[in-house]
Amino acid sequence: MKHALILLLSLIPIITLAQSDQINSAIAKQGEAFLKHKDITSVSIGVYKNGQTYTQHFGSLVKGQDVAPTDQTIYEIGSVSKTMTGYLVAKAVIDNKLNLSDEVTQYLPAGYDNLAFNEQPITIQHLLTHTSDLPMFLPEDVNGLFESLSPDVPQKYLATEKGYSKAKFLKDLESVKLKQAPGNEYAYSNVGAELLGYILETAYGQNLDNLLQEAFLSRQTMRNTGIQLSTEEKNLAKGYWMSNKQQSPNQLNTLWGTAGGVKTNMEDLLKYMALQLNSENPIVSESHRELFARGKTAKLAYFWNVWTDKYGTSYNHHGGTSGTQNWLYIFPKYKLGISIITNNSGPKTPTLLNKTVKKLLKDIVKD
Repeated sequence: MKHALILLLSLIPIITLAQSDQINSAIAKQGEAFLKHKDITSVSIGVYKNGQTYTQHFGSLVKGQDVAPTDQTIYEIGSVSKTMTGYLVAKAVIDNKLNLSDEVTQYLPAGYDNLAFNEQPITIQHLLTHTSDLPMFLPEDVNGLFESLSPDVPQKYLATEKGYSKAKFLKDLESVKLKQAPGNEYAYSNVGAELLGYILETAYGQNLDNLLQEAFLSRQTMRNTGIQLSTEEKNLAKGYWMSNKQQSPNQLNTLWGTAGGVKTNMEDLLKYMALQLNSENPIVSESHRELFARGKTAKLAYFWNVWTDKYGTSYNHHGGTSGTQNWLYIFPKYKLGISIITNNSGPKTPTLLNKTVKKLLKDIVKD
C-alpha cells in the first residue's frame, strides 16, 4: 500500500505537465487560427483547469502597431457583466434582501403601473431570465442601432450615453408598454438588467461597485474588476467596430452598469472562473439554478445560459461593446473555464468566438 501511494504521488507532476502541454498547445493553435480572420488584430485566451491557469495573447491591440495584450490588459466585457449581476441577485436572495417573486414596482416610486400586463406584474425572476417584455434598450432610439451595422455606430452610441442618465432612464421606464404577459417569452433586455442595478442599490443602500467588492471581488482578490476603475486610463483597451480603422470610444456607463458595464482583465477572469466552479459556495449554486426553459436543452439561470450535452451541464454568456467581444464558458464536470476576448466587434464575431471555444473544448477534453 505504501509503495502504491508513493508511485501515485510520483505520477502527479507528470500528469500535471502533460495537462499543461496539452492546454498550452490547444490555446496556441486556436489563438493563431483566430488571428487569421478578417478584421481581427488581437485575441486573449484564458483557461482554468483543475486549479491551474493558462493564458496566451495574440496580435496587437492597435492596428499597424506592436501593442500586444497581456494578462493585465483591462477589457470591457459587455454583457458577461450580467453574470456578476446575477451573482449579486443570488446573494440578495440568500440574504433575504430580495425574493424572485417580488414585483419590481415594490422597489420603485409610485407611477409604474405600466410594468404589468393584464394585472400580471414583472418580477425579479422575469428580469433575470429576459422574460419581462421590457425593450432591449432605453432610450428607445438605441434599439436597432447596432443592427444597422453603420460605421458610425460607436459615435452614435457614445452621443446617446452622454445625453442619458439614471433619472432619464427611470422617466422613460414609466412610458414602456408591455405587449404580453411577463414570464412567457424570451426577449433579451438590457433594460431589465439595468433595472436590477437600481433594485440592488435600493435593497442594500449601497452603490454597485461597493456591492461587487463586498460580495466577491475582495475575497477573490480581483483588484482590476469593477464598473469604475482607477487604473482604467492606463490599461483599458479599445477595440474596433467591424472594419473601422479608428478605434471605438470606451463606454461611459451612465446607468448602473449591471447590463454591460464591468471592466476586468484576464487575470481576474480566471479567478472569476474559479469562483464559478466552487460548488460549495451557496451563492454560486443559487445563481446556477435553472429558472426558465428555452426548448429541450437551453435554459436560463441568473442570467447564465445553461446548456446540457455530452460535456454535462455548462454555463455561458457572450458580451460585446462597439469595440470588443468576449465569451465566457464554465464546465463544472471538468473543473474547466474558458474565456476568449477580441478587440473586434461585428455581426460575425460571436460565431467565431463560440466556434473557437468549442474547438478548445474538444482539444482539452478527451472523452
